[in-house]
Amino acid sequence: MYLKDPYLESLRYLENVRLLLREKAGKSGQFYRDTKYVKLACNTAYSGLLIALSAALLLKASPKNRLSVEDNRNALGSRNRKMLQVFNSAYNYLHLLGGYDGDLNVLTSKEGLRLAEQLIEWCRPILQKQALQAA
Repeated sequence: MYLKDPYLESLRYLENVRLLLREKAGKSGQFYRDTKYVKLACNTAYSGLLIALSAALLLKASPKNRLSVEDNRNALGSRNRKMLQVFNSAYNYLHLLGGYDGDLNVLTSKEGLRLAEQLIEWCRPILQKQALQAA
């Protein structure tokens, strides 16, 4: 079920990530055992982050061209340089290390999720203000 509120939708993605890592990735000490589920979880977390960020920054992809990481960086960098650094780190942890490389270290996924939550929470007041203006 798709929620109309991008903030709640992004939180739903992160909750799904936690469930996936807890039930499917097979944590053993400080590492997960199954790369497939780590990749899936990290890509899902990154997608959830993009839902909130795109809505907050009013970024829209055209049907033929999706937004690039540079589009997100440029829009965020002109608004808040600190959050740009958070985004860059989240991109590295979730998209590159987790999503592409399938890094099995639990700390990699944990830090990526923490950064995603930080950025989503930064988007929250912006999204609330937009919702009030639209009403």
